[in-house]
Amino acid sequence: MVGHDYQRILDGVNYWRRKYPIEAIHILYDRKKDKYGYASRRNAKDLEEALSFAGSKPILIGYNPQSYSDVFSTLYSIIRFEVMDMERRVLIDTTSTTKEAYGAAVTCALMFSDVTLYVVPPAERGWYIPEPGMPEYEEWFSKVRNVNGLDPQEIFLPGYRLENPKEDEERIVSILLAHGGVSDSIRSIIEWCGENPENAAIKNKYSRLIDSLVRKGLVREIPQAKVKRVELTPFGKILALGLKYYKARKEIHTPKPIPTYSVSIDEDRSTQLNEDLVFKSEIDNIRFRFERKAANKQ
Repeated sequence: MVGHDYQRILDGVNYWRRKYPIEAIHILYDRKKDKYGYASRRNAKDLEEALSFAGSKPILIGYNPQSYSDVFSTLYSIIRFEVMDMERRVLIDTTSTTKEAYGAAVTCALMFSDVTLYVVPPAERGWYIPEPGMPEYEEWFSKVRNVNGLDPQEIFLPGYRLENPKEDEERIVSILLAHGGVSDSIRSIIEWCGENPENAAIKNKYSRLIDSLVRKGLVREIPQAKVKRVELTPFGKILALGLKYYKARKEIHTPKPIPTYSVSIDEDRSTQLNEDLVFKSEIDNIRFRFERKAANKQ
C-alpha cells in the first residue's frame, strides 16, 4: 500500500525476501487526482521498477485509500485469491497508508489464515517536525491541531470476532506469562496450576485446554524428544499482559478519575514540552504498582 514512502517499503520487501521466496507483489497506489495521489503514483512506478526481479514485475492496482469500502473490496479480492486459490501466505505492508486503509487491512487479515500485517518504522522519527520552543513549532502545532474533520467513517468488522479465552484458559496463559512465556511440558503447567499431573482426568483436561489455546493462536506446541514444549505466541504474550493489567485494574478500581496531565508554563510563556508536559495514564499507574510490588519483594 503505497503513499509518500518509498525506501521503507523497499526495505520491508527486501527483509521478507531474505526469509521467504516472494512469488508475487501487488502495489496498491492512490488513484485520486490530488497531491497525495501524485506522490503515490510516482512512488508506485519507481517501486515497480525496483521490485521487478526474476523476470516478474509487480502488479499495479489503483484504489482510493480514503474510502474504507474501496480499500476493503480491493484487498479482499486480492487476499482471497492468493490465500484460497493460490494457497500462498500473504504479507501486507501498511507502512504508508491512511487510517481508513489500515482499518480495512486489519479487518481483511482477520478473515483469512496465513495473512500477516506489518509496518516498517522510520529510522528517524519526526524529522519533519520543528523543535519545541522554536517559533516554527508553535505555528506548526497550531495548524496541525486545528485541522477540521469530516464525518466519522466507521471501521466495519465481521460478525464473528476473536474469541476471548475461557477462565481456565486465562489461567494457563497467565501462568505461562509468569514463567517467562514458556513451559517444558504440559505436566509443568499442571503443577504450576496446583493440580495433580498423575491424574488421567486432569491430564486430559489440560490437553484439551492447550489444544483450544493453540486453535485460538495464543500458544504453540513445539515437539521435543519425549514431550511437547508449550509457549505463548507473540499475540498470546500481549493478551496475557492485557489480562494482567485488567486484573490489576479491578484491584485498584476507584471512582475518582486519574489526572491526565499537568502543564508548567514559565512566565515568559515558553513551554519546555520535554520536561514540563508530563502525561500520566491509568496504565502507567498500574505499571508503577507492579514495579513497586516487585521492588518490595526483593
